[in-house]
Amino acid sequence: MAMFDVSSLSGRVVVVVGHFGSGKTNVSVNLADMLGKINKTYLIDYDNVNPYFRAADAAGTFGSSDVTVVSGEFVNTNVDIPSVSPLVYSALCGADNGHSVIFDVGGDMTGAVSLGFLHDKLVALDPVVLYVFSAFRPLTDSPEAAYQILKEIEASSKLAVTALVNNSNIGAYTTAEDIESTAGYAERLCDLSGLPLLFTSYMTDRAPDVKGEILKINNRTKILF
Repeated sequence: MAMFDVSSLSGRVVVVVGHFGSGKTNVSVNLADMLGKINKTYLIDYDNVNPYFRAADAAGTFGSSDVTVVSGEFVNTNVDIPSVSPLVYSALCGADNGHSVIFDVGGDMTGAVSLGFLHDKLVALDPVVLYVFSAFRPLTDSPEAAYQILKEIEASSKLAVTALVNNSNIGAYTTAEDIESTAGYAERLCDLSGLPLLFTSYMTDRAPDVKGEILKINNRTKILF
């Protein structure tokens, strides 16, 4: 067990995908905050599916981190029209200059399909594509189910996932033992997909004792209750 070195993602385009409710937005916002302490970072709110949990909500909360949040024109308004900001292209041009870019993508294949709009540009930048999963979500309660969703996201986005992130948690009630109990699930998903586990994220007071690297994150999304 070792701490994940976030600087390994510095200067890269990181596309965060996964099942609805897997914690993609929380992972995206935390990564952007950490990378923003290293270099200029763009956080792209690319969720055209779920208007409630949005990366855009984190704007203004990054303190000393150099993070610019890019979101659609109608985000957090009463106008429910999915849109993509033209500033996304500016952010991708920034990646050519060594800036970091984090894409928080909508859930499942429905959210990922809009990535096809940027396919050629993204592929040219050799993105890191992270599949965030939670063993505690109803529709991904088995590695086989999570793998099926991964393949559907790849098909709709036309991007190949490059690594996995274990973000298994049950909110504020999560214990280190809960996370440790998902180690076998994560190992099986790695075997099915042939992909490495980049890190296991945690928000507990005690770090879980699991194989591979871990990353301490904070809850940066809306609280439901």
